[in-house]
Amino acid sequence: MTSPWADYDPANIPSKSDLSELESFLERLPEGARVLDLGCGSGGVSRTMARRGFAVVGVDINADAIAHASGSGGGGRFVVRDLASPKGLRLDDAPFSAVVCQLVLSVVGKTGEREALLENARDALELGGLLYLSASEVSDDVNPAYEKLYRDDFPETGERYTYYSRDSDGCALYETHHFTGPELSALIETAGFELMQLVSKTESSSRRKDQKANFLYATARKI
Repeated sequence: MTSPWADYDPANIPSKSDLSELESFLERLPEGARVLDLGCGSGGVSRTMARRGFAVVGVDINADAIAHASGSGGGGRFVVRDLASPKGLRLDDAPFSAVVCQLVLSVVGKTGEREALLENARDALELGGLLYLSASEVSDDVNPAYEKLYRDDFPETGERYTYYSRDSDGCALYETHHFTGPELSALIETAGFELMQLVSKTESSSRRKDQKANFLYATARKI
């Protein structure tokens, strides 16, 4: 099945403007480290890292977003790849010192796609390389709208805390999964990483800036 992100309007790909957790992670990396940005979209996070002197490769399934990223300047190399491909990412630049995975794990697809994405991230890393990952966290405690979404969409998604992100007309765009902390920790560790840190923060929603949502920020090491 074709990913809904392959033809998604690059201008509407959800993102977060607060990169404070990412900035803290980047402080741990050596100068000039090689970094893979998985699910780079139009390249905003990649350019942030390139400006800090890192050798960045950004990958995304959306060809239009990659074209925009490639033509926007600011450093970095950008290529079209299916992040959850069972055949791997096939990147000549590997291995990397670090992989950044900003929010994409929550929207890449079902459990199988999430597992494949993390396997591909691990395969792209050198031994001991670092993974930075942010994901949406279960948020019904800070926003009652999420409780309704989880409940109403469960008959179709078949997964607790998964719902459909919709446009203004109510049409489903893609599935979004909100993780519990233990669930995300287990997923990361099963993929062959040592979890080093997991932080939960309440911030503005990535799509609805006037609403609150919880987010998880994980740092892990390839073992």
